[in-house]
Amino acid sequence: MSALPAVEPMPPRAAGALPWLGAGLGLLRDPTAHLSRLRARLGDTFVLDGLGYRLFFVFSAAGVRALYAVPEQEASFGLATFELVMKRKLPLELALGRRNRPHDLFKNPDVESYLEHLEAAMQLEMDELGPRGRFEAFAEAKRLGYRLGLASWAGAEAASPRFLPALISAFERLDSADSFVRPLSTAFSMATGKRREKRAMREIEAVFHTILAERRATGHRPGDFLDQIEASFSDVGLPERDVQVARDVMLIQMGAQSNLFAALAWTLVNLLLHPEVLARVAAGDDELLERSAHESIRLAQRSLTLRRVLRPLEVETETGKHRLAPGVFLATMLSLNNRTAAPGLERFDPDHYVGRRLAESVALPARELVSSFGHGRHSCPAQRFSISAIRVALRRLLERYELAPLFSAAEPRVRQIGGVARAARPCLVSYAARSS
Repeated sequence: MSALPAVEPMPPRAAGALPWLGAGLGLLRDPTAHLSRLRARLGDTFVLDGLGYRLFFVFSAAGVRALYAVPEQEASFGLATFELVMKRKLPLELALGRRNRPHDLFKNPDVESYLEHLEAAMQLEMDELGPRGRFEAFAEAKRLGYRLGLASWAGAEAASPRFLPALISAFERLDSADSFVRPLSTAFSMATGKRREKRAMREIEAVFHTILAERRATGHRPGDFLDQIEASFSDVGLPERDVQVARDVMLIQMGAQSNLFAALAWTLVNLLLHPEVLARVAAGDDELLERSAHESIRLAQRSLTLRRVLRPLEVETETGKHRLAPGVFLATMLSLNNRTAAPGLERFDPDHYVGRRLAESVALPARELVSSFGHGRHSCPAQRFSISAIRVALRRLLERYELAPLFSAAEPRVRQIGGVARAARPCLVSYAARSS
């Protein structure tokens, strides 16, 4: 591990005895518990050497505040994601030539225009659910997430029964989220030369070629975001234009949707496990529904927040100033502070939020210690869309159906090392159409 970039002065360090693997095995088995044990032993600032990387972990108010405050050109969120996800999981050609990204499509004036697409997608979903039955909360939320997202920026055709099953199948094999939900899957992707992911990418490209070709043949131009994306590639000839449009849609879908379905599922699960809150939401309290969504996301966060140091950087934590060399990853794990930074944060309580912000009654030494969508310039651009999608989806389900949990508790998947948690075990829900 001697070739790893320098940290001076070196804080307490977790290294392990094996070269390369170092102290990283615990990150693959149960990252939250592993980091919690290291934090108890080493303090709020420590270095973890493992899996070929040097991670400078911060959990104190000063350290986490510094993590968010460092300029992107000095320590990059984007390059950290590229290094650990895109480079290892996704075909690299998918990142080349992109012209439309989630930040472009989630600017404030645009977000509300998605709602009509969300409503139409929910109607399609409920038509397929029928009057009664049962579903697994996370599986149904994932299907809904695909349908809601694709309907919003990939055209009504993509969310239709004709194309949706094929797109879901391909996105499930391509999706970069698998690299942090099941960290060992990345090793399989690298060992096979990403063949599975490349095949899925081609299948998605073929679907969008069909959709776009039919639009051109019929003159159908609904003015949706798929039209906007295609227009941005008007200088590119066919059929390459359709390929580039499809790849923009892929990155938007994965960037905006990788955690939406899990956030939707946990909101539903928490409402079902708290009947008094569910009754108020079912009676029409959308403000409480949105606060329940924020609270559910906070509790379910498993994000390993990383910034790759690009130039020599000085970070001040509770232990003093540390100089980080380029190549160090400045890191924290949201599943720790999100539940421990103030009394009561370990339990579900929508009153922890006032609108989208933590209530003043939640006394924190630094607001950055608790996060659901990030902070400042590093906030998730899809925040408003995600909360709107959760509100629309659950409001329509609760209006149409009586829902009942067929489970008594829900726990997160322990091996997950990023994003919003997936559940460790199935959460079955029964539904029956309301008589009214």
